Amino acid sequence: MSNMILAYQNRIDTSTFGSYGSWEATLPITNLQNRILNKVARSTDDANSSTRFRFSTDAARIIGAVAFVNHNLSVTAQYRYRVYSDSGYTTLKYDSGTLDVWPIMPFGTYEWEDMRFWDLTITDEDRALFTKTLIHIPTALVSERYYQVEFFDTANEDGYVQLGRVFVGAIYQPFYNMTLGASISYETGTLIDQAMSGAEYFDRRDSCRVARFTLDQLTNEEAILNNDLQKISGTDAEVLYVWDPSDAINLHRRAFLGRIRALSAIDQPYATRYQTGYEIKELL
Repeated sequence: MSNMILAYQNRIDTSTFGSYGSWEATLPITNLQNRILNKVARSTDDANSSTRFRFSTDAARIIGAVAFVNHNLSVTAQYRYRVYSDSGYTTLKYDSGTLDVWPIMPFGTYEWEDMRFWDLTITDEDRALFTKTLIHIPTALVSERYYQVEFFDTANEDGYVQLGRVFVGAIYQPFYNMTLGASISYETGTLIDQAMSGAEYFDRRDSCRVARFTLDQLTNEEAILNNDLQKISGTDAEVLYVWDPSDAINLHRRAFLGRIRALSAIDQPYATRYQTGYEIKELL
């Protein structure tokens, strides 16, 4: 298990999109700069030449985590993320290669008699159960301005690729991982009314994930960084929480775009060590 990651300072809102790919005039690529996840950007079709885009940040940035939120990418979709040092996109500095959007399912998900018992491929029914967030953690950090994203999904039943939000930000990964007792739970927004007879009526709403954890044994430098992270993020700015970046199979289950629900003090319970806690609520 790798130590958790907390990404912050989403740079997409101060970025500039280039003319690349083909996106609907009424649902343009700039919709990705709107925090309302249902205000989507939509490609004109699912051709590879359409389902791609470029953007440049306001200055050279070290981007440690990338997320594409509320997408409609199919179970066979793939993607590629690249970083360049020049506006002509000729000098390549980072290349993810072509990767699958959806991982295989954990072993034991399907019964022996199921045709997917051995290959563990995800189905459309399974896909519908999960929050549609694609997360990429670059294997190398570079400080550059120019980014290119491509999706390969010509089998998409919708006939187009759709995205609700992009997150590109810096990361913090503690030297010591979360203290034992860390958790991820679901909170329901479903409304329940009870009639005089005792019968209950439900207005079902989507459930959101909430992560709670403590970081212990922080050095003085880490304590200052956590203090700055909370100051920058407040309780409103987007953060990307990743339980275990090395667990690719369960990344979409235990990582999400959220916000810090309440700010915590930086405590000093030991002579040379500090601690703080986090509660992060998923954004829907």
